[in-house]
Amino acid sequence: MDATMENPLISVIIPVYNPGKYLYRCLDSITGQTYSNLEIILIDDGSTDQSGAVCDAYAQRDPRIVCIHQENKGVSSARNRGLEIAHGDYIHFPDSDDYLETDTYEYLLGLATKHACEVVNFEHFITYPDGSEQVHSFPTDRYGEYDVKGTYWQMVNGVQFCCNKLFRRELIMGEHDADALRFREDIFRGEDTLFAAMAIARASKVFFDARPLYHYVQTEQSACRGSFRASQLSVTKLYDAYVPIYGKYPDVYNDFLLFMQQTLISIYYDMWADGKAWSRERTELALLLRQKRKQIKGKIRVKQRVKLGLFGLSPSLFCFVHKIMHKL
Repeated sequence: MDATMENPLISVIIPVYNPGKYLYRCLDSITGQTYSNLEIILIDDGSTDQSGAVCDAYAQRDPRIVCIHQENKGVSSARNRGLEIAHGDYIHFPDSDDYLETDTYEYLLGLATKHACEVVNFEHFITYPDGSEQVHSFPTDRYGEYDVKGTYWQMVNGVQFCCNKLFRRELIMGEHDADALRFREDIFRGEDTLFAAMAIARASKVFFDARPLYHYVQTEQSACRGSFRASQLSVTKLYDAYVPIYGKYPDVYNDFLLFMQQTLISIYYDMWADGKAWSRERTELALLLRQKRKQIKGKIRVKQRVKLGLFGLSPSLFCFVHKIMHKL
């Protein structure tokens, strides 16, 4: 943080689409932060429950809140709309069904100042529907200061998402309007991590902190849970999108290819388990997986090798075995 920036403004951009009861907890956790210099931008993305009215009610009693209503265009469109009006020195992108520890922003600004970094990555709780929680964590030596390449390695090896990162404004907005970053509106899975990677490409230092501050709430409506949706196949566009980002770091790109194998196999299984006629999509996805696996050059862990090998032998057999193992 610059020495002159004693009280920086944080823009908190929240896309809202039918979060139901979870919205109250999310908004209370943000409006009740110990650090108060916030610009809270709520983008109601065509909610069909009462979320739009809830956003308006919060905006009426808290002058820091700006509420915008739009037709349903997707989470990326909502975040991009928020970026168009954001004024903050820092920007954060929480989801409307998640919530924060009360001192999150005060703590993160302290880290940004202490380590003179443009991005602070923080840990999270995985909060389950029954109220139980699990802390996501890594070995102690994986926390600390990283350059761009080190940050990318962290991202492809377990630190996904955009919601667990606080960004300096300059990384996203650039020096000129033409340099401003936006979320890809044609990708519906993994688009937030892609956005984070594009922003981090402009950073000189990123700090990874071990303290969990974000409660990642698991609901049946979450993007990676529930039944399969055809829009999830747009994740295959990430292959081309990441070439100019990870392509300059061969070892990182190799780990990315492995990560995509895991992701696409998971999507294939969801199609198989869905019971609908996804035969053409499954065939095309299996072919893409075989083609991309040939590009993997580095070592593959035994567990990964077994999984990829079984899927390569027979995708349907893999799904059948996976279903049995999941039940056990």
